[in-house]
Amino acid sequence: MSDTMSTQAVVEIRGLVKDFTVGGFGSRNHVRALGGVDLDVRSGEIVALVGESGSGKSTIARCVARLEHPTAGTIHVGGVDVLRREPRRASRAYRSKVQMVFQDPFGSLNPVHRVEHFLTRALQLHGKAGGNGRSASLHARLEELMATVDLDPALLDSYPHELSGGQRQRVAIARALAVEPEVILADEPTSMLDVSVRIGILNLMRRLRDERGIALLFITHDLASARYVADRTVVMFAGEVVESGESTALMADPAHPYTRLLLSAVPDPRRAGTFDPVERAALRAEVLGATSCPFEAEGICRTDVPVWHRLGPDRAVRCHVYRPQRDVARRALDVAAATTTTEIEDQPA
Repeated sequence: MSDTMSTQAVVEIRGLVKDFTVGGFGSRNHVRALGGVDLDVRSGEIVALVGESGSGKSTIARCVARLEHPTAGTIHVGGVDVLRREPRRASRAYRSKVQMVFQDPFGSLNPVHRVEHFLTRALQLHGKAGGNGRSASLHARLEELMATVDLDPALLDSYPHELSGGQRQRVAIARALAVEPEVILADEPTSMLDVSVRIGILNLMRRLRDERGIALLFITHDLASARYVADRTVVMFAGEVVESGESTALMADPAHPYTRLLLSAVPDPRRAGTFDPVERAALRAEVLGATSCPFEAEGICRTDVPVWHRLGPDRAVRCHVYRPQRDVARRALDVAAATTTTEIEDQPA
């Protein structure tokens, strides 16, 4: 879906397809991870990609980071078609624009090096160390990076195993910031952290957006975190985008059956005992077995690919329910919404 409300998109993804080979060396069997994804991320904006494991969220980030090569489609960063300009591998200049923060902060930091090494190395590789790389200005830059992510500069002499999970993730973010990127791809950056420290990382992401105008693609399965930190939320299902919109509005009134199913899985004491688990299991089976919508009585979901329907200036959904003359299916969806949707608090769990 093309985002017509975009002011200036730093990242523009069009028709992104990614197939993975299965069955071993020489096999011609493929599984499709992404089925023609369109996505924009603008300067000073946080976009959350949500969906179940296997929906294609991380694959999008890895394609943009050039860790995977797309089967088809285009990726524009700063108006440049990067796959055409650099077809084989990403240049160092590209990596200075696009940085990635991985899910496991311990796995992304070499345990034999100190924190100072990670930051210094990033500055040196991208020509931002200044002088001979050992000047007083370099040390001042290292302290500035540590302060930006709310870490004590004394931790520059620490090894990764001497830090907490939250501190390690902040070091990974500082390393990404060292090259002054335009885009940060955050792949489940809080999923391996204690609940008590997640809010600090989310607030840091918001501050980077507000103070530096960095575009962030935030990949998560935590809908509460997406609502709290993201300007827009994009819902992924089976390798395709099925709904997008402003985060608060989308989660307050989800339009797609799959989005409603995701929200129904969020624990809510007020709904305890009111939703039949058998009913939910049936809904899930129908959603996963259909192209789009489980309420299409004619079975059109299994034969016709749904198209995008605008529900407002910044809301869109890809579902047959919103086709003209689908009032019966739409009423069925509204009835289901009464038992599946839930209100998510501003504070992430």
